Amino acid sequence: MRDAFFRYLGPVNFTGTPPALLAVRLALVAAAHPRIIALAAGWAARTVRRVGPRRLLSRRIRPVSYVMHQFMDAADVTRAWELMQRGETSDEPRIRATQERLAACHYAMAHPENGTLVPACVQHGVLDPAENRALRTLLPVPAVPSRGSACRERRAGGEDPAR
Repeated sequence: MRDAFFRYLGPVNFTGTPPALLAVRLALVAAAHPRIIALAAGWAARTVRRVGPRRLLSRRIRPVSYVMHQFMDAADVTRAWELMQRGETSDEPRIRATQERLAACHYAMAHPENGTLVPACVQHGVLDPAENRALRTLLPVPAVPSRGSACRERRAGGEDPAR
């Protein structure tokens, strides 16, 4: 069910979309892929059996969104964005993967100078590095040793440096 959801409904933005527009989008997806109607009905039937109709009807539905951030290297974002602005796709796998992630990004923001919608990674990492430097002083991030460095120290010295 999860794979079908992402395959057919992955591009649909459920958050912040007016209900009427969301209904139209879902109807268009269902018209293009009628199989999802049977999949959704099966999922709904299993949910009702598992939870029970009384419990489902007596409680408020609370949608939940899960977001996983995978931060990208600013140098990769810079190269990928420059190519995307020229309509080019990189031959380098790492940059092409960055381009694909930027193209799929749903977290866009308006650039303050011209109002163009750009992925947040582009805004923060490419278009406004001075703001990032200012934020680093306003919101200092403590230096945290990587797990690898702690393991190397422990092996080299024979003792756990945290003890």
